[in-house]
Amino acid sequence: MKQFAIGAFIIIAIVQWFVPRKMIWDKEAVLRKGKIFNFRTEPVDPSHPFKGRYIALSFKENEFITTSPDSALFNYGNAYVLLEKDRDGFAKIKSIVKQKPHAETDYVQASISYIDRKKDTAVIHLQYPFDAFYMDEFKAPKAEMAYRESTRDSTQKTYAVVSILNGDAVIKDVMINDQSIRKVIRQMNSSK
Repeated sequence: MKQFAIGAFIIIAIVQWFVPRKMIWDKEAVLRKGKIFNFRTEPVDPSHPFKGRYIALSFKENEFITTSPDSALFNYGNAYVLLEKDRDGFAKIKSIVKQKPHAETDYVQASISYIDRKKDTAVIHLQYPFDAFYMDEFKAPKAEMAYRESTRDSTQKTYAVVSILNGDAVIKDVMINDQSIRKVIRQMNSSK
């Protein structure tokens, strides 16, 4: 009985070590091998006392207008967003489907928030699985302030650099006028 308990303990310890390691490994693989998409951002109210330090992100490309929606989409839940790049290199929704696409297609799984049905069209509103960019707890408040100010100024270009691989997505960086938010924070600190 004692050997069984020791064996069970060892197996549980290995599993507890392996599962987080596998999750980290999978996200790192997306960052290394994934295709890069830039998602334009827009202002959002960032205050949330329980989530910790992060930049809350909202994306302009979060709705899709269609004249012939897949009827399965009206069941809400998750859907697959097929992506392409617009002429400026930013992410653009090509279509939304319920069935998982082929691996060679650039896509991400998202939740359908709601659908506005009109006479001849449907506007599908999406919630992406990446909407927070976590940072060092001391840098995040300054980064949030810089991000919020830049999204309110229409002359500034803000976007998230997102790596996508086989439907998995990881935010690599948040950019303000083609400059990393980390560099913006360093410049803010050095100017004091």
